[in-house]
Amino acid sequence: MTTSTAQLLVRKYRWRYAGMIGYYLQRVTGLALLGYLLLHVHTINLLKDPAKFDEALATFRSPLFKLAEIGLLATVILHALNGIRLTMVDCGVGLTKQRQIFWCFAIGVGAILFLAGAIPMLMHINFQGAK
Repeated sequence: MTTSTAQLLVRKYRWRYAGMIGYYLQRVTGLALLGYLLLHVHTINLLKDPAKFDEALATFRSPLFKLAEIGLLATVILHALNGIRLTMVDCGVGLTKQRQIFWCFAIGVGAILFLAGAIPMLMHINFQGAK
């Protein structure tokens, strides 16, 4: 792919299809959060036995689980901020600037919030194994 083709694709998808990208992101993140909620409720139900609870805590301390938590953080932030943007558009606020709001608010502010939450989580990952 040449530079001019790449620039054309970036220009094309940056603004024109931002609404559709937001639409599909909202659906995908919503389904992911629903799946997480069902898994969470199922796991909580299984932790009535103290031995199973201690095993689960050891699993929750693993680096892979911590990375999954960071992914959950990203999903929640993106879903929430895009939902606010969609609500604003539905109410007629910023209707003509909805693409710019998507990139600045849902993605820009979302990235800042994600970094503010993910960096402390990354600092507490024990890559040597759970203690």
